[in-house]
Order: sequence, then structure tokens, then C-alpha cells
Amino acid sequence: MNKITLLGVEGCPTCARLDAHVREALAALTAPVAVEKITDPAKIMELNAGGLPAVLVNGEVKAVRRVPAVKELIEWLQ
Repeated sequence: MNKITLLGVEGCPTCARLDAHVREALAALTAPVAVEKITDPAKIMELNAGGLPAVLVNGEVKAVRRVPAVKELIEWLQ
């Protein structure tokens, strides 16, 4: 099972847009995907992604400081 991890902060409009894109991508997939959202600054620093928002798929940083397109998210999660 693939796992997507979202790093961001509460109340951030860009992070909210990322959440919406991820929900749309998950709806298009047939295989289950585990989703983890991290907003705790200490945990975010531990992951050292390089900026917010960030997307990790199976522990690999895929996007930093941008919201990937739904199509891009689907490709990463298939």
C-alpha cells in the first residue's frame, strides 16, 4: 500500500488546496492509499523536506513549496 504524507500548517490556504487535490486524486484511484498529515513543527523539522507545503510518497519527497496537479499525484500513487 502506498503512503502519502502531507506537511503543512493549519489555516494555510495553499495547504488547504493541497488537501483538496489529494482528496481528488484518492477518489480517482482504486487501490487504497494511507494518508498522513503532519502539522506539528517539530515533526516537520525532523523530516527536513525543505519547505511547506510538502508532499512525500512512501517517504520520498516529491513536491516542496508547491501544490502538485491532481494528475501528478495520481501518477505518484499508482
